[in-house]
Amino acid sequence: MEIELRIAKNLVTSSLLEQQDIPCICRVAGEFEIDFASPLPDAHGVVSNWDRTKLNERAPAGAGGKYTHYCFGKLSLAPIEGDKYRVLSLSFFNRTVGWCPIIIDGDYGPVGSFWDEEE
Repeated sequence: MEIELRIAKNLVTSSLLEQQDIPCICRVAGEFEIDFASPLPDAHGVVSNWDRTKLNERAPAGAGGKYTHYCFGKLSLAPIEGDKYRVLSLSFFNRTVGWCPIIIDGDYGPVGSFWDEEE
């Protein structure tokens, strides 16, 4: 999974992008977008090389609306080149089940177990 991130290039953002578990807002519809908001520097990114089925297996989708997922997240990145970064870790926060790890060490994490299965 990769992200093309539009963010100002300066010492503050360079330092921020080296941090682990950067707070963000994640929105998934036709595209998968990630934003940083105040008090972080404003940034907008579009995720590529992602799999909707694998994402849905790791974080339950919401009901109705434009987005299947619209939530707080935590993100760790590694630079590739220019504005492109590899996603090293990504978690979504779901108000029903808590933190849902999507990416761990650059790969999809384990499939979630969100609700008890009926017998």
